[in-house]
Amino acid sequence: MYERVTITKLLPADLVEVSCSSSACTMCKGAMFCNNKGRTFKAWNKNKLDLASGDSINLFLPPARTIVATLITFILPLLLFPICYYLSQGAGLGEGTTFLISIGGIAVGFLAVWAYFRKQQRRYMPIVMNKLDQD
Repeated sequence: MYERVTITKLLPADLVEVSCSSSACTMCKGAMFCNNKGRTFKAWNKNKLDLASGDSINLFLPPARTIVATLITFILPLLLFPICYYLSQGAGLGEGTTFLISIGGIAVGFLAVWAYFRKQQRRYMPIVMNKLDQD
């Protein structure tokens, strides 16, 4: 999936901070549920293009990686809930304690997901494909 964005700031380590323009939001299929309207996010200048603040660029978001990232984010914590529930129930703990441990499993799952994405940051980051001509 390609998105047209504007660079707001150059960051170290081949990263740029970008924001979606309002015209790009109106054409985007995800405009109804997008949480990036008016916000900035990071993109990876993998090809080391000569960029400046204010440039319009095309970003590539690999669809498969986007889907995998979504699945990882939600499935791991949800899997830990029943696992923690049945393990604590099997240990003979009370219902309240079992519930709290299960909720703790969800929290541990989200922490594990956060650590994973922190380590694999560039793998799931949008990639700068090309600089658009300024007319």
